[in-house]
Amino acid sequence: MYKYFRGSIRRKPDGSSYINPLCRHKRSRRGARAFTLVELLVVIAIIGILIALLLPAVQAAREAARRMQCTNNLKQIGLALHNYANQHREYFPYGAYGGYRHALFSHILPFLEQRTIYDTFNLNGNTKDEPHRYTPIPVYICPSYPGPAVIQNRTDYEWLNGAIITYQGVGGRIYSRSGTKNPTLPCDTYGEQPTNGFFGYNFARNMRDVTDGLSNTLAIGEFVQKDQGPNGPFNTWPGNCRCWIYGNDFSCGNYNAKVLVHPINAKVDRMNAPYVGYNHLPMGSHHPGGANFLVGDGSVHFLSENLDLEVYQSLGSCDGGENERIPQ
Repeated sequence: MYKYFRGSIRRKPDGSSYINPLCRHKRSRRGARAFTLVELLVVIAIIGILIALLLPAVQAAREAARRMQCTNNLKQIGLALHNYANQHREYFPYGAYGGYRHALFSHILPFLEQRTIYDTFNLNGNTKDEPHRYTPIPVYICPSYPGPAVIQNRTDYEWLNGAIITYQGVGGRIYSRSGTKNPTLPCDTYGEQPTNGFFGYNFARNMRDVTDGLSNTLAIGEFVQKDQGPNGPFNTWPGNCRCWIYGNDFSCGNYNAKVLVHPINAKVDRMNAPYVGYNHLPMGSHHPGGANFLVGDGSVHFLSENLDLEVYQSLGSCDGGENERIPQ
């Protein structure tokens, strides 16, 4: 059965009509064929597989971008440190002073285009009273850090509140007790601090004192440590990160530098046995497999969490004479 569309009928000169076979169009009475349920499910499954294959690639690309930004943060900090040293007879800033005073990360602000903030400081005052305690400094936060940049309204430990930093100075290494290169500052509560690191407690490092070589000595690394156990105040954000504005507390807890005692990303707790002193908590990051470190010469390197511990610790001392080189 066929239907003829308008325009297929023609008229002869004598008035009679006829059907033009060239204009005949056939239209089936049967409708268009639809997808079956099986076909629809197959298409959905294929789309699901493609998304599953694509998501890891997208996540990897995003993490690569975040790691690159973190590297750039450390490079800016490195330039700030060297600019500071150029204006202070080749001395780098103090790691910490004591009594919540300004220290390392406050003193390099003018060289990070943050002089407006720096000029408001009372450098000998208590940083807990500074209004910029809650002002985040973008270059001080790794973009892979998943926690909040500013902690507020913590009533259990008020000194946790403020704008955090996810980097710490390298506070050196502790040698074997049988060794001769083991000068340390005692601190029973938080862990003793050696005097061989790039940054420490109550001293400033001069460039000429880095006898192992600036290109072979770690200066600053990533630090995002959070307790693993369910108990204690440091298993939620900010963990053991502190405000960038703090130098340390009223005792010998160093908020600006960590001693290289444990491997990178080591799973240890400060408040759950076996206890680890605050000054000895491990460097680490949320980048897979390791963390970024600023070297004394201003370069930045990604160090694997599987790096030999002796090599890693040797890179943390300025004058140990171990002759270790930064892994490439």
